[in-house]
Amino acid sequence: MAQHPPNLDTSLRNSTIAGAIGMFFFMTIQNGPIPLMLEKLGAGGIAIGLTTTLFQLGMIVQVPATFYTERLTHRKTFFSITHGLARSFLAIPGIYMLTAKESLSPAILLTLAAIGLFGLVAQSSSPIWFSWMADLVPTDRSSSFWAQRQGWVMVTSLTTVAITGWFLDLFPEQSLDGFAWILILASVFGIMDIVIHWFVYEPEPQPVNRSLSAVKRIFHPLENPDFRYFTLAMCVWFFGLGFFAPFMNVYLKTEFALTYTHLSSIQMAGMLSGVIASFVGGHLISRMGLRTYGLAMVLTVPLFSIAWFILNGQSSGLLPILGKVPQPVVVLCCSSIIAGGVYAAVGLLQFNLLGVLSPAKGRTMAMAVHWSLIGAVSALGPVAGGWVKDWFTAHPPNLTLVTGTTVSWFQIIILIHDAIVWLVMFPLLLKISRKEGEWPIQKGVAHIFFLAPLRAVRNLYTFNPLLVKPKKR
Repeated sequence: MAQHPPNLDTSLRNSTIAGAIGMFFFMTIQNGPIPLMLEKLGAGGIAIGLTTTLFQLGMIVQVPATFYTERLTHRKTFFSITHGLARSFLAIPGIYMLTAKESLSPAILLTLAAIGLFGLVAQSSSPIWFSWMADLVPTDRSSSFWAQRQGWVMVTSLTTVAITGWFLDLFPEQSLDGFAWILILASVFGIMDIVIHWFVYEPEPQPVNRSLSAVKRIFHPLENPDFRYFTLAMCVWFFGLGFFAPFMNVYLKTEFALTYTHLSSIQMAGMLSGVIASFVGGHLISRMGLRTYGLAMVLTVPLFSIAWFILNGQSSGLLPILGKVPQPVVVLCCSSIIAGGVYAAVGLLQFNLLGVLSPAKGRTMAMAVHWSLIGAVSALGPVAGGWVKDWFTAHPPNLTLVTGTTVSWFQIIILIHDAIVWLVMFPLLLKISRKEGEWPIQKGVAHIFFLAPLRAVRNLYTFNPLLVKPKKR
């Protein structure tokens, strides 16, 4: 059993701080401003989808890389070198756009190359980070730690989105300088994440059974049916995310001419919900069980897609702070206030289940297999989404929404995403063994979305500050 240091709390805190700072990098490289930048450079749907495909495709390198990284007695050094180098690549297209003012079209290829190189180099050491954290975090603190870590990460993500939208709106509409500076700053913050991780304690890894053949070691984790169904469910989940996420802001920007501040506000509404969901997620998991918690969240995900079918670019509404804004901003902010928490909860579920279902011996390989399969499957999502975008842009359906807005390629993408979640991912999660004491799914849904909110409202309604006795001095 791994020996944990007496300063475990310091290491966990440093990991949380590092993850929070590094989110500026990940919010930029994963479906952040990059698709908008490429659209402005003249890239098509396939090229925009490749920004996510290349990132996910790099995960395939995890399994062959693990045969080397499993031999390392100190994982931290290899992780720091590979991730530090990989995150520096993102600054290259940013520097190019600032210095080459006349011909900016090569920035598309440079951006895709930077993301592709990042995926290949960084993913070679990603499994050892997950196994490092799984060895570091005690089992009895896993749910609370990952919930709090994700909560603080979501706080900085929210701040990043707010600053990014405000910053981009400072520049003229046709200028790319704002995007260039964001790429450079994201690279800097990503490297700072690695520097802080150097002060996180690394337990000695568990010895690996090398008597097994290479093929046996790869397929051994999948012999556990729970791990197999969980991995397949996550493959479907990330495929579905890649199918629509890279194109969301592109659709809103081109269809409704929203400003970057509007787009940031929608993301922030979802992240605010994600912060709350992350902090309360650990408590919910401990009460109802991981499986029930995950099933309840996945079951409700497609319901929030209704918002995309009632958008009206000709109307406006009022929001606090922002004032008068287009109706799509109001509708999507209101939807995201809950939907963001549900999506964040699925992410929290993965972090917990991955540590729980991975074997202690051979954990690095198990996590490499998990993420490699996700990468291979999910890499197809953005390309498929890009193909749907380009095809329906050329052959628009002759339909209108109830609000009078024309049905576009994005509504088609959303419908396919919902079908994937309900008809494929949910049944796979349902096959994971139910542990003793876990709640039935119906009880979990009722508690999360009805009983708990009603109790919170009741407590607020009945709270009378005059009845609270002051403390004696």
